[in-house]
Amino acid sequence: MIERPKNPMIPGNLRDRTGTGGIMRRALADIRRRYAGLQRDVVALFDAIPRLTGNDLPALPPLPAPPPRDIYAMTPEQLQRLSDDLRQAVERWMVEGRDPQYAFWWDRYVAEASQLGTAQTVANLTALSTTYAASRTLAQVIYSEPYRNRLAMAQLASKEQWTGLAAQQKADLAQIIGRAVVDGKNPRAVRKEIAEKLAVSKARAEGYAQTDITDTLRQTRWAEAERAEEELGLRLGLLWTSALIPTTRPWHASRNGKVYSTEEVKAFYAVNGNRYRCHCAQTEALLDEDGKPILTKSLQSAMANEKAAWQSRYLKK
Repeated sequence: MIERPKNPMIPGNLRDRTGTGGIMRRALADIRRRYAGLQRDVVALFDAIPRLTGNDLPALPPLPAPPPRDIYAMTPEQLQRLSDDLRQAVERWMVEGRDPQYAFWWDRYVAEASQLGTAQTVANLTALSTTYAASRTLAQVIYSEPYRNRLAMAQLASKEQWTGLAAQQKADLAQIIGRAVVDGKNPRAVRKEIAEKLAVSKARAEGYAQTDITDTLRQTRWAEAERAEEELGLRLGLLWTSALIPTTRPWHASRNGKVYSTEEVKAFYAVNGNRYRCHCAQTEALLDEDGKPILTKSLQSAMANEKAAWQSRYLKK
């Protein structure tokens, strides 16, 4: 009796191929909450700056009316204290953690993405290979030293990214308020400028969050697949499952249903900004002795049809 090819466990949701939608929703809600808190604190610091009214100013000879100008009563020492207060506000909302389980607030999302990716790979390879099923459990992988080291490195890289974003945010806010004090800018205009600058930063943070979560999951899967190849002798490729959504780049969608080596996938993500805002996933697939993927005709046909439907709908004629 000929054994039927074993298809990998591919995600059925074309919009969430990595399965990280739940993690992303929680992460984005956290980011929005933090930026809202940061904006409240920064505006409060600005509003606390003393401003002189017409009654506070010395009488001057009649002159043509100058453009309206606010006078902010601040010494250089007070400006320095304000700068320190801004730094503390930014760090409070963008750097400091509030979860006792984690030293840094973003660590939880990296850990969740890493564990999810590992669970996906363990489940998939367990179904595909009796050798893998007899050798690995999810707990064994998650508590292994290689896994813990990878997670620690991923969390460190994420913290450096957020710390850099916070430093830039503090510098931008200090510049906005410092220039307003010197130029006598209208308070309403300053509050609007603060809100606009924070909105731009928040959008950048949300983009980084999506990239970091999906990239962490993908790299976790690649690492476990490589480990299975090295230690158990499995022959594996990575079946590309494109996120077939309106914003998917054509060269990402064109890979749907194709099988690549881990090295080829890593090389793709290392160039042309391919890793940024990518929702695609790769699923481990068994290879035969000739290095060809073991996939059923029905799966290959279904994935080809998915790609053709996306191209017909979203590519310009």
